[in-house]
Amino acid sequence: MLQFLKTLLRIFLVGVVAVLPFVITMMVVIWVSGYLTSLLGPHAVLGQLLRRMGWLFVSSDMLADLVGWLIVLSLIFGLGLLVEFGARRLVYDRFDRFAERVPVLGGIYGTARQLVGMIDAKGNPDFKTMQVVFCNFGGERGAAFLALLPTPERFRIGDTDFNAVLIPSAPVPVGGSLLFVPASSVTPAGLSVDAFMSIYVSMGVTGPQFLKPVDAASPKSKQRIG
Repeated sequence: MLQFLKTLLRIFLVGVVAVLPFVITMMVVIWVSGYLTSLLGPHAVLGQLLRRMGWLFVSSDMLADLVGWLIVLSLIFGLGLLVEFGARRLVYDRFDRFAERVPVLGGIYGTARQLVGMIDAKGNPDFKTMQVVFCNFGGERGAAFLALLPTPERFRIGDTDFNAVLIPSAPVPVGGSLLFVPASSVTPAGLSVDAFMSIYVSMGVTGPQFLKPVDAASPKSKQRIG
């Protein structure tokens, strides 16, 4: 009977692992959808603005929302064409100069611009220095955190040099923490940013694809969990 229950449990766990990528994907989609709904839904400020734009062409609320979205998407697509066909620097410079002149919002825009630059590194050579690192706490037997090092610059706090690192949350890595870690505890991980994001979004499931697993024949592997 006990063996039968173990078999059922193993089969159930296999099913959990099989469905886990879909569940994680749905969690991310639901989170993003909820955020966009609160920002652009019909009762939000921006949602009302889109509806008013649509009312210029139709009288139905539903059609007005659709037309408003089509107008915005068309403008975004047109801007993408300008950037794609050589107007990247012109467009960015115009936006940057305009936003920087706005009090208070200029600082927010500058930070947001840097975050976007993390994704669009092609247009921002300063972000090519960003790398994935391990932060070790507690020595060789302590914990290791996979983090993102935005800049190799070090900061002197007291008598110690620190690096600023970003440790995201899983499985939605848009949140997390900014930590100042002693530079001696930061080591390059040798991973791409895409691999870094994949590991966090999958909650470590894709780790063996990018990190070197322990050899099953190694004596140390016998000490690991499971």
